[in-house]
Amino acid sequence: MKVIAGEVYHIYNRGNQKQQLFFDDRNYGYFLEKMVEYLVPVTDILAWTLMPNHFHFLVQASKLSAALIYDRQLPISNLSEALRLMQCTYTKGFNAQYEKSGNLFHQKFKSKIMDDNKQENARNVLHYIHWNAEKAGLVTRPDDWAYSSYHEYLHPEITGFCNKELAMQILDLTRQEILLGGSIV
Repeated sequence: MKVIAGEVYHIYNRGNQKQQLFFDDRNYGYFLEKMVEYLVPVTDILAWTLMPNHFHFLVQASKLSAALIYDRQLPISNLSEALRLMQCTYTKGFNAQYEKSGNLFHQKFKSKIMDDNKQENARNVLHYIHWNAEKAGLVTRPDDWAYSSYHEYLHPEITGFCNKELAMQILDLTRQEILLGGSIV
């Protein structure tokens, strides 16, 4: 993944052969721990959701995100390495817990840069991320899904993982517009 500082990316992946990634609160919590350990230090998260068999992030890359690590066969960005480590360490823990082996995630993660119509595309992705569980029929309202940044915007006193101020600035949206946006997707 080529990472450009200042650009916004939609990053996602799913379980290998669409298998389930998260079975209970411990699984979701463990993945969030890995997210805090690897992803949060290198990028600004604007929105996220964890679904039973996939995840989504909307991030803005920083200079640190785009910086290359050269001590390998091919250089890799800090953001790509963080995502690789997050998935790899989650897989190791998951496989140990469930006495499994092999790949848990579908190859490597996917990423899409929000280059054309950046603001509009990023807005649509943010709303898609927040309303994903409701559209999938897992809940009747997005605030019923515990594993999403929707709660961070719903309750501004929650620190959470997102840089909410940056998201509102980049997307030119108020907190209320972020919360109600699912109806326009």
